[in-house]
Amino acid sequence: MPILSAQEHDRNRSLLEAMDRELGPSLDRIEQSPADSAWKLLEGEIDLALVSPLVFAQREGDLAVLNGACVAATGATGEITLQFRQGLREISTVGFYGDPGLESMLAEVILKEKYRLHPRFFQMTRPPSEALAAVDALLYPSGDPVQQMQGFATMDMIDEWFDLTQLPFVREMIVAWESRMDSAMDDAVRRAGDEVDTEVLRQLDEEMRGRGSSEDATASLPAHYRYRFTADAQEGLQNFFQLAFFHGLRGDIPNFTFWSPEEED
Repeated sequence: MPILSAQEHDRNRSLLEAMDRELGPSLDRIEQSPADSAWKLLEGEIDLALVSPLVFAQREGDLAVLNGACVAATGATGEITLQFRQGLREISTVGFYGDPGLESMLAEVILKEKYRLHPRFFQMTRPPSEALAAVDALLYPSGDPVQQMQGFATMDMIDEWFDLTQLPFVREMIVAWESRMDSAMDDAVRRAGDEVDTEVLRQLDEEMRGRGSSEDATASLPAHYRYRFTADAQEGLQNFFQLAFFHGLRGDIPNFTFWSPEEED
């Protein structure tokens, strides 16, 4: 029985529940932290995982992406934010919590590519009240328990990414050992992504119609997540890694390999 590892949270819960419905007893889903999910996948202890795109890049020769579903964010979702003092003209230092990863890379790409800033990044352990006295800005990755400070300017990194590229930002995707997948799993993942994404689009349509026809109502798209691995999501993923490479945050650009039925042969 294939084993899927993921950490369930608000942004991916509906997709994981849809996969449970589609695969039923033919899939063993276990709850683990992102770090544990990545480690077990890379060690071959599990078959697939819903993880950061960075995980695929570590073993791209053996892994494949199931392209029927992903978790892609658009707009001011509030999950990756940068805080800084009001009126600050230059950001030379940025503190962040946790380990370097997708969130800190995104912030560095945004600051370098969009604002032509080149700050140094530092891992922080002290609380925000002390951290913001030592650095110009503080990054709060999603899932971090640290409470943000009041009275500081805030920049939403995913909203900044969409403003820069007009593309979604892929937060998580289903990465699997290529040799262990089959058409049944691939089809089930695709159906799960379609099911959840269709409901998201329905809700978005209702929200947009509820705003009416005023300029303010149509000025921006509501923050939301998409769950079908659309062409825009794939382009956003590729653009991110190209910019990360261009700005020296990665030594290469991963060649994302999508699983296909031909692999079964």
